[in-house]
Parts: sequence; structure tokens; C-alpha cells
Amino acid sequence: MTVTPSPEAFRAARAEGNELLRSSGALFESFFSLDGAAYAPGALPASVKELLGLVISVMKDCEECVYYHLERCDEERVAREQVLEALQVALVGGGSVAIPLLRRAVSYMEDLPTLARQHPWTERRG
Repeated sequence: MTVTPSPEAFRAARAEGNELLRSSGALFESFFSLDGAAYAPGALPASVKELLGLVISVMKDCEECVYYHLERCDEERVAREQVLEALQVALVGGGSVAIPLLRRAVSYMEDLPTLARQHPWTERRG
């Protein structure tokens, strides 16, 4: 069973990996620019684009991508209920093989301020 990383550990590993890629060739840097442009607000707000990215990430079985888009949804202040609905769409598209990744995604949400359950009786992991 895969252990869900803490947001801090994920962010550090991602930053280190991105730096290695950026220093490994211009094409990698160009792709990062393309990715940034695609997710910039336009006719669709950034929050909607992040939900789309989240669904695509589940369907492509990209765990790192799921964590990244959950982070971005949190930054964009997407409501927990909206993220859960998007994950339900991903389940329909991805089928039962998506369930292990969805378990980890919902677990990861508990460590993000906007996406964690906001019940007084729910103790946050720390």
C-alpha cells in the first residue's frame, strides 16, 4: 500500500524534481511555460481548470499530478464539495481501478486548509 505524503514532503520533492528537469534542457522549461499558460485564468477561471486537471490526473493514474492539483484547488479556494464532485466524475471515467488513488487523494485533502473536513469534532492530522 502506498503511503500518502504530507503536503510539505510532496512540495519539497516536487520542487527538487522540477529544478532538476529545468536544468536538463530547454524543452522541459518550455513545457513548464506551456503548462502555466494552459492553467492561467481565461474564459475558464483557474479554479475550474484545476478541477479539470484533477479529473484528468485521476484518469491518467498520475498520483503526483493529483496531489499537485489538490494543492492548486486549495490555493484557489475551491470548496471541498466541488473537489469531491470532480473526484466522483473521475471515478465514473476511470472505473474501480481509480479507487486506490481516490483514497489517497481524499486522505491528502485532510492536510490542506480549504479542503479538509471542517467539523469541530474532526481532529486534523499533524
